[in-house]
Amino acid sequence: MAKSKTFTIEPLKETTLRLELIGDTDLILHKRSRYYEQAECWKQAHDKGTKMPEIYNQGKNIWEGLITGIHWEKPITFHDEDISLYTQEEWESYMKDNRPCILTQAFKKAFTETFITFFKDSTGKKGTDIKRSLSMTGSICPVDFESVEVVNNIVPTSGISASPVLCSSNVFHNWRTTIEVSCPDIVFPHETVLQLIETSGKYIGIGTQRANGNGRYHINPENVTIS
Repeated sequence: MAKSKTFTIEPLKETTLRLELIGDTDLILHKRSRYYEQAECWKQAHDKGTKMPEIYNQGKNIWEGLITGIHWEKPITFHDEDISLYTQEEWESYMKDNRPCILTQAFKKAFTETFITFFKDSTGKKGTDIKRSLSMTGSICPVDFESVEVVNNIVPTSGISASPVLCSSNVFHNWRTTIEVSCPDIVFPHETVLQLIETSGKYIGIGTQRANGNGRYHINPENVTIS
């Protein structure tokens, strides 16, 4: 008769970092609006040339994009049947009583980009080490800010008959947010993770138009918790 053995599997020791990030340049948050995404999903689900429902032929309203083009900390009211109901007053109310958010997956993507670009001496040149070992708490990071404004730009589009279009974006000044990151010590020591995040904030940034220098930040050394 086989003897049974009892053993214990020790989990990998990991370090968790809770960090406050302070913006050095303006943060721009501008994803595709809810109305645009719904219309595109309908198009992709039907044959080309199929007449679109009237709900997807509504007039333009920049406030719809400015409101629904943001991930919010608390649920918001959607006006899918009539997007003209999105107003500047509603936008101002959300900016005052709600908080815009950055997706944690956006930070992880930026950290991976930083790892591939700057940490040449590490293994996993495609960033697999960071992708697999770095864990972030939650799905969103609420943003605090001193002021916000709407910036309108005329941007080019591609295609034979393409013409410039108006792009309205939420631009946040003097912003900050908090992230919580964990990593097994056997993969990277927490000092390396801190260096990675600081480097990412200086050279890569977060949010829209990072290539233009927006969304740069640094770690607040007075608000770092290591556990």
